Amino acid sequence: MSAEVAALDAALARAGEDITLRRKAGTGANQVNIDVTCRAAVRGVSANEIVGTVTQTSSKVILSPTQILAAQWPGGLPVSTVTERTDPRIPRANDFAVIKGKQRQILFVSPIFVGGEWARCEMTVEG
Repeated sequence: MSAEVAALDAALARAGEDITLRRKAGTGANQVNIDVTCRAAVRGVSANEIVGTVTQTSSKVILSPTQILAAQWPGGLPVSTVTERTDPRIPRANDFAVIKGKQRQILFVSPIFVGGEWARCEMTVEG
């Protein structure tokens, strides 16, 4: 684990909250939720960030990859076969974050890599 990830984990342990990251798999009656609990910082958006699909009900979420990697979420492809662009472990638009019991749709995701290592994930959620 890099120093950047360790520092983020420590900050989230002090001032973050538990959320559930959710990816839906399958369709109809066969749809299942693939969940992982993550520590995250959840904040409202500022006035200058309200553009396009971002509204007053949107939130910014910052999370560490630590819990995602430990849980091997969401399962599937071996890590050796993916790239930063195709890594299924990175949350994506249309996944969900359950925050304070409310399921919210992920609109935007910005994974941050330091020295080739996934170090942080910044997301905008709505709902």
